[in-house]
Amino acid sequence: YVDLGRLWQIGKFAGIAFWLLLMARAIFPALLAPNGQDKNLLALLTSSVVCIGLFYGTGLFYGERTHISVMEYWRWWVVHLWVEGFFEVFATTALAFIFSTLGLVSYRMATAASLASASLFMLGGVPGTFHHLYFAGTTTPVMAVGASFSALEVVPLVVLGHEAWEHWRLQHKTPWMANLRWPLMCFVAVAFWNMLGAGVFG
Repeated sequence: YVDLGRLWQIGKFAGIAFWLLLMARAIFPALLAPNGQDKNLLALLTSSVVCIGLFYGTGLFYGERTHISVMEYWRWWVVHLWVEGFFEVFATTALAFIFSTLGLVSYRMATAASLASASLFMLGGVPGTFHHLYFAGTTTPVMAVGASFSALEVVPLVVLGHEAWEHWRLQHKTPWMANLRWPLMCFVAVAFWNMLGAGVFG
């Protein structure tokens, strides 16, 4: 994402901004509707969508003549905070929203998992960046602390995926779930591979 030529970076950012506009068109009417329903999960989804839409822009804060220390700083904003942080919150919140809408998890469980993901990101986001500092000669214990905090970011999504899997196993009691077999399997697989790739191997 950050090694693209500047023209392609600008094009990518324009595409993400367009995606943000499309998402906002769908989300804001639901957020502003006076139906009296608890909108905490929807507010978290809105926040994560806005962050995904805007934080790639930090990769445009440096150019070919920028000092390497400044360039690496903004580069890791994109690599860690955007890719490994906001994406985790967005993935957890989006799947929580889908699972709760389908009745696979309770609205309360979905909101709790999303809040946990956002909290882990906000609390562990800064120490979580330490695992990227190998290029600066950082010691192994500091990198281990960073890797531990970074690995924790996938926990809420895994818990949510497990909860959805448990409910999906009861599909014979609800015939409509059989029609959604492959989308639901895909969502559960997202939680599993996220845990294995980002949590274990990462």
